[in-house]
Amino acid sequence: MKKRISDLLDGYEDGSVELSGGTPLSPARIKELTMNKITPKKNKLYRLPVRLLAAAAIVAALTASAFAVVHITGAGELMQGFFARDGGPLSTGQIENLDQVGQTFEEGVTDNGATITPIAALADENCYYLRLRVEAPEGTALPDLDPDTDGYYQLQGSNWPEEKLSFTSESGEDIRGYGGSWEWLPDSDPTDNVKEVVIRFMTQQEEPKAYNGQEGKLLTIRGLWVQSPDKVYTPVFTGNFVLDVGGSFERHSLTVDCHGADHIDETGLGFTVWLDRIELTPLSISMWFRDNVKPDQTSRVHFDGSSGICEGLQIVLKDGTVAFDNVPTWKYDPADLNWDASTMLADGPINDRNCYGPFEQPLDLDQVDYIKFGDHIIPVHADSAD
Repeated sequence: MKKRISDLLDGYEDGSVELSGGTPLSPARIKELTMNKITPKKNKLYRLPVRLLAAAAIVAALTASAFAVVHITGAGELMQGFFARDGGPLSTGQIENLDQVGQTFEEGVTDNGATITPIAALADENCYYLRLRVEAPEGTALPDLDPDTDGYYQLQGSNWPEEKLSFTSESGEDIRGYGGSWEWLPDSDPTDNVKEVVIRFMTQQEEPKAYNGQEGKLLTIRGLWVQSPDKVYTPVFTGNFVLDVGGSFERHSLTVDCHGADHIDETGLGFTVWLDRIELTPLSISMWFRDNVKPDQTSRVHFDGSSGICEGLQIVLKDGTVAFDNVPTWKYDPADLNWDASTMLADGPINDRNCYGPFEQPLDLDQVDYIKFGDHIIPVHADSAD
């Protein structure tokens, strides 16, 4: 069974969340903000995610000039602002690993005076990231928005399916997977008509997708809207933007045979997990494992820790850095679940499972030294890389 890891999906579905506090804008005010040429309010603190604040200096250098450098800059460099932490750039190795699973683009689509252009994409079996440049018609400013009062920019409207964003293969199959979330990048000039955004798609449990498969991919966007805090959608521009966003992506992964390393759950339920295989890419971790929870009890047990992969799992680099740490910070109370291990657990492994989780920062596969799972140290050999 493919397990979706919702704990790691820090983006929100379609970029919108319920917020309280602040007075919602009226539709007329939203129209005024987005359709006229506006100078944003000065000395106002906009509540951007910490990831984006930290990456502002990097992204500012990669705005309107992206097209001029696309021929000499790889996908890793163009996407590093999305992943950077604490204002620092990614390492050379991280960027090179992203280059191996990425593509860059040149051609955009113009309709009704607006242009949407793909800049760079990253993909593996589980994840797809796409950086877009959104240019409103001349004379229409795209100011920064305060989510508490102004709302959010959205790449789809409220009238579905006509205004819905779609992500399909060339054959027409829906490969959108886990919805689609986007994060608007810091803007070096919030008085102009340009914004940049990173869209992320994730494999869905019920319908797994291989985003680095052989088929071409088409992203269709019907325009740009502002969604107010009370969920009123106001169009900034509309059109039909069908973007060719990459066919086959290069596969770059590291497969680790874990030989059934066992670990007893420490959250209070006491089930055992046997780890069989792990696959690492620069973007995500996938694992295949077995457990001894009886099938009629599996819905009552979460086979993950605070980060979505089985608890007690760490990825350690050659310099000793822990690149991925999944030691849970919470405990189950078996009494709350009326858990009786004597009747709910089998004597040995009876279930085969697999799950995945995206990394917050890209992984340099060449620097991985070993995986720690419970008390087991599992060496990682570079010659296992694809």
